[in-house]
Amino acid sequence: MESAALPPAPAHPARWLAVAVIVTAILGVPALLDQGAARRQPFDERPLRTLAKARPTGVLLGDSMLETRIDPQALKSVSGERWEVLAQPGSSSAMWFLMLKNLIAVQSPPPRTVILFFRDRQLTLPAHRTAGGYRKTIETYMRDDEPVLDALLRAGERPLPWPERASLAAYPVQWRREHWRDRVANTALDLVASSREYGRIRDDARDIFAPRRLRQDSGLDFEREEGGQRGLDAADHDFTAAVGRSFLPHLLEIARARQIQLVLFRVKRKPPADGESTTESATTPAYIRDLRAYVEKAGAQLIDETRDADVALNFYGADDHMAPAMMKPYTELFWKKVEPQLKGF
Repeated sequence: MESAALPPAPAHPARWLAVAVIVTAILGVPALLDQGAARRQPFDERPLRTLAKARPTGVLLGDSMLETRIDPQALKSVSGERWEVLAQPGSSSAMWFLMLKNLIAVQSPPPRTVILFFRDRQLTLPAHRTAGGYRKTIETYMRDDEPVLDALLRAGERPLPWPERASLAAYPVQWRREHWRDRVANTALDLVASSREYGRIRDDARDIFAPRRLRQDSGLDFEREEGGQRGLDAADHDFTAAVGRSFLPHLLEIARARQIQLVLFRVKRKPPADGESTTESATTPAYIRDLRAYVEKAGAQLIDETRDADVALNFYGADDHMAPAMMKPYTELFWKKVEPQLKGF
């Protein structure tokens, strides 16, 4: 004879109350934290003062492609002139616009020449490297309000899905995570160093983990981590359609207004190993042709080293960066290509 099934015991009200308290603590408390607006990073006066003191003939501008390619002492030796290297790892066209506008063009007088290192279609990707942690670095080059920067970045914004918007609104700790990370790092520094040593420690750490110190066989591919066709041409976009929404016209206008010779220098990406096929898009030649016509019409120059056989595979370290031992030879090759273009300006 089967026994009758017993009805489930009713839930105890205290248990439901405990669950409610736990849910409230987990979901509610973070929503109450740090509701203030994120503070903008202050303008960094140091590179401005460095340029004013150096009064260089020219300035090299770019990201880690510049940092790992040009040896400043070797460049001074082969050129016989003072050049300042403004390499900001992780930068892109938005940051270069601010650096040209707020550091270089404001010098009195400004440097005669600015050479801007770039890859592929970087000059017409205005939103490239502007979000997340990149924004904090961008702000250090913003002296005042930047309407051009704000307008171009706003025009290129993609609306977030509503769950993500709701999450960011409810939990400000998510969009303030960079701020909290810095607070944790500073607290750790407080335990081991005085405030006067902060800058040296940060500079030493940046130097230790600089791209030029990476092993050639590390296998790292930084651009692929940023998405898209190696991060620099996600949509294989057309130059004519994109240039008006980019920082390139503003870069050219600043150079024209301050009578700066602007040279856009397209670096050669790491060539494939023997037997591998090239990764260049089929539309790249047309893009570069249109880019050249546009910048030359504006009075600037384009130097494209991507077909230079002398910059061979053995020059490269991790990803598109030069191996440390090849920086001096590369600098000498670079100057041979650039010097004839600078004469007569």
